[in-house]
Amino acid sequence: MHQNYPIKNSKFKLDWVLINELAIGKIPTKDNDLFYLKKKGIKSILSLCNKDEIVEIENFNWFNYKVFVLPDHKTGKLPSIKDLRDALKELKKLMNLGPTFVHCVASVERSPLLCMCYLVNEKKLSPLEALEYMMQVHPKTNPLASQLELLNEFNN
Repeated sequence: MHQNYPIKNSKFKLDWVLINELAIGKIPTKDNDLFYLKKKGIKSILSLCNKDEIVEIENFNWFNYKVFVLPDHKTGKLPSIKDLRDALKELKKLMNLGPTFVHCVASVERSPLLCMCYLVNEKKLSPLEALEYMMQVHPKTNPLASQLELLNEFNN
């Protein structure tokens, strides 16, 4: 990677859930987005998108890259508790390798939900505290009521 690659007019950004540990944002769709992630110190990427949503970009090989598909409102179904636990395991593995960026298409439902699961499981926040925290650090957070119910179930 060229260290001085200019990030021109990029609207792509990330929000740190845990500074230099866990970041969240929308799906990277251009090499410029990956340059931005690299510049921010991201070492791993966890995509929660299905294969139809992912745009193939040349430089994903710069990162420890993993896809773990979680359903969103468009599929008409919720992830299972097992799905969330398995996705959380993948996230924790990637975080052990360095700063990790988790994304879905718009970073509104799936990626905030997984980050809230992380906060509940690892940082011992209540589901409500996790939601409030995520809304502060990532204002796009807007899970469905059914997804919040799932987070409460996950916590039990």
